[in-house]
Amino acid sequence: MMGDRIGWLDTARAIGIVAVVIGHFTSDPAVRAAMFHFHMPLFFMLSGIVFGTPAPARLIRRRAATLLLPYAAWLLVIALSDAAIAAVAGHRAYLPWDHPPAALARLLLGGTFLVAPFGIFWFVTCLFVTQILAALVLRLPARWLPATAAAALAAALLMPALPNPWGVISVPLALFFFLAGILHHRHADRLGGPLTLAAIALALLAPLSRPLDLKVADAGTPLFSILAALGLCHLILLAARRLPRSPAIERLGQASLVIMYVHLTLYYALRDVLSAPLLAPLALGFGVALWMLLDRFDATRWLMLGKTRPNDSANRPVVPRLHHERA
Repeated sequence: MMGDRIGWLDTARAIGIVAVVIGHFTSDPAVRAAMFHFHMPLFFMLSGIVFGTPAPARLIRRRAATLLLPYAAWLLVIALSDAAIAAVAGHRAYLPWDHPPAALARLLLGGTFLVAPFGIFWFVTCLFVTQILAALVLRLPARWLPATAAAALAAALLMPALPNPWGVISVPLALFFFLAGILHHRHADRLGGPLTLAAIALALLAPLSRPLDLKVADAGTPLFSILAALGLCHLILLAARRLPRSPAIERLGQASLVIMYVHLTLYYALRDVLSAPLLAPLALGFGVALWMLLDRFDATRWLMLGKTRPNDSANRPVVPRLHHERA
């Protein structure tokens, strides 16, 4: 039904967030490269898959409440945590609080101006801008969608290396994967086996190409990395739909945004005392436990999770009806 959560999407989110944590925690360049080949493209594709056809003005109001308000709340929480951990550990905070104007400027600019425990915040503001642009694109005739995705990709490939406030320089590349998610939702079932074979062939380009880094708008090896990411993401989506349902894995996917916000704080606080193989499951487990706690109270559901009304079905991540589903 339209109001029901579809479990395979949470499974795909779980795969994505595990890849994010491993990619950030590992010291093995090959493992890091493997994770960076697909983890953020997967999240933007998933966001495209669940995207409807909202009016841009309504979307801006809603996403300000569901994305930007939690972004600001988490930014404050991580900033306070950073200062407290620095005081206890006896090292400098990652924000330069000895120069308050510089620290405040970094908080306001976001994107690549935020590093270390704040390193993932670019994703939320980039997603906010990307969704607004996608809402405008979807007002065009459907036949324009592939051409618009191609134009976004061309812009991403031509984008020079620039400072990236709020992640806006990453938007063309993010928009490409977001629109790829919309196209995947509309056409993947119909294309079936041939698309899967093509995805396998594209995924084999990963060892031949550099990993993507969407935070700095790095498209890797031109076209090769993009094609590899598309192939890997399709195979992950296919696997998520075929895997047996697991409440524990789905809960991991539901908590993915909380994990995304907190995992780097744990890493920078504990990396000197715990190895990555111990830190990764700790960060995942802590993120799930924190999400479950925050989800219990109306105020934290609204402020930290972006759920405007606790019992409103509009707060549950859903997808438009899949082609193979019946009403």
